[in-house]
Amino acid sequence: MKVDIVIVGGGIAGASAAYFLSQHGSVALVEREEHFSYHSSGRTAAQFTVGIGAPTMRRMAQASRCFLETPPEGFCTHPILTPRGCLTVAKAGKEGVLRRLQDNLASVGARAEYLDKEAALSLFPALAADKVDAGVYEPDAMDIDVDVLLQGYLRGAKARGAALLTRASIEGIGRENGAWAVRWQGGEISAPILVNAAGAWADEVTRMAGLEPIGIVPYRRTAFTFALQKEFDTRSWPHVGSVDYNWYVKPEPGCLMGSLSDAVATQPGDVYPEDLDVAQAIANIEADTRLHVGRPLSQWAGLRSFVADRNPVAGTRPDAPGFFWLAGQGGCGILTSPAMGQALAALAAGHEWPGDLAGIGVSAGDLSPAREGLAQGS
Repeated sequence: MKVDIVIVGGGIAGASAAYFLSQHGSVALVEREEHFSYHSSGRTAAQFTVGIGAPTMRRMAQASRCFLETPPEGFCTHPILTPRGCLTVAKAGKEGVLRRLQDNLASVGARAEYLDKEAALSLFPALAADKVDAGVYEPDAMDIDVDVLLQGYLRGAKARGAALLTRASIEGIGRENGAWAVRWQGGEISAPILVNAAGAWADEVTRMAGLEPIGIVPYRRTAFTFALQKEFDTRSWPHVGSVDYNWYVKPEPGCLMGSLSDAVATQPGDVYPEDLDVAQAIANIEADTRLHVGRPLSQWAGLRSFVADRNPVAGTRPDAPGFFWLAGQGGCGILTSPAMGQALAALAAGHEWPGDLAGIGVSAGDLSPAREGLAQGS
């Protein structure tokens, strides 16, 4: 099988790449699991926020807002975003950290409200009054319907003729006659352009192609759900977390989600929650709030993959003709997927850099896998 572009990895990054690239040529999206978005993309808190520390990641999130709020005609039949809000709380002495968060939000034009204790408690009444002195509230943070977004990408790509292939565990990648040949048991695809959107496995795919890796490090994050409490009406609660990143709580239909906000370096694979991490998260939540978690209703773990500078990667290198990376989204892959997909498509198709990215101060060099400070060969 021959196409113009083969994309390795069927998470949200690969799906967005397939959607945008299928406007410019024939595309095949290759995923080794039985379903698309099986790993990190399917195990997320699904929050849209621009309160992100890494500056390029923050800008890519803001650049994605318009697409997520107003998707193209026919992309989906249900809204991708619904209002939620995001509250970060702190004890006295952490005002400087809160002010930096407020500045980060303001740097991309987002609304950010600095709250005193009473205002924070009014938004999240379950807070323990002696454990909060101030907060920063991002009123325009949203919940993301990940399945609506994913299916919109896949449906749009397929409508333009993209081949969507699952259960294709890649066994070899080679460069032959100016094209990349991707092989798995029972199948092979050849294309002049290969997009590596393999998430935590991005460096493995890079090595398989005989290239130097970009230094992807996967981190495990654990989450769980727990029962509602009769004394609290959670329907209007925001996503709430501590400024120390040692817990967060988010309302879900019929329950609450909790997490330790952990980031434990690990190997790429199908990760599972650690009992100690769940227990520590429960202890942290119960210490800072009036919530009683009890026995979790469900629990899981997912991967968040970063490069050295914690900013995302999209583009190619001089030593890798026709090989493009779309990686390192660090837990922000869903909320940055529109802007990342558009950026990658412009680079791979050789088109003009998107004006909305230029307007928000993101250049191709900011995303480049050849940029200074990006670890290679790890």
